[in-house]
Amino acid sequence: AVPGPYLRNVGRTAVVSSMQSWRKINFINEFSTAFRVPVFIEQDARAGALAHYLFDPAFHTNDYLAYYLVGEGVGLGVIDNGHLVNGAQGAATEIGHISVDVNGKPCDCGNVGCLERYCSAPAIHDMLIEDGSVIPDASDMTHAEAARALFAKANEGNAAAQSMVREVARYIGYGCITIFNAFNPEHIIIGDIVSEAGPLLLNTVRATVAERAIPEINDFTSITLS
Repeated sequence: AVPGPYLRNVGRTAVVSSMQSWRKINFINEFSTAFRVPVFIEQDARAGALAHYLFDPAFHTNDYLAYYLVGEGVGLGVIDNGHLVNGAQGAATEIGHISVDVNGKPCDCGNVGCLERYCSAPAIHDMLIEDGSVIPDASDMTHAEAARALFAKANEGNAAAQSMVREVARYIGYGCITIFNAFNPEHIIIGDIVSEAGPLLLNTVRATVAERAIPEINDFTSITLS
């Protein structure tokens, strides 16, 4: 699995915000040459949706689910009527590049205010470096290490850390509302690094969605952590 948007017809990614040089690599050519076996490559969030659909006992028979990946980037995989939603180029469901603030932070994709600029692990890392006090050595960490350090601090009861987790969770909740309105799944499963924040994050996501979503859709749809 590779980060998206993955252009399946040409075998490369269009943009990976935290790993820009990846867009120059043709994964099909590279892996086919290296391994001399049939190669099947999928966008990471879409692979997550397939994994839950095919192998997770809780969702195995459900034909309408969404896997909402919140990690180094923000992605989405959707199973609709038992089939993956791919789009013409294989680049559909790129929720991380939907703008949540049309005057917001610039994104490497060319848009501004993209969702992943506010709730991904790199976004959390930026928040911590700018803050300078919750995780003082955040600048010496990787994105994932910084995010996990924040979650640990929040779980210890640190109020400032908990406030940051809630802020991130609210943006994840805004994404859930977009998923509701665009795809109407029965289940949304939040996975990857940021889901490790646990109950504090999940409860805030659900509360945010309850405040803003169409009630009948909110009542119908479950939101869980992977």
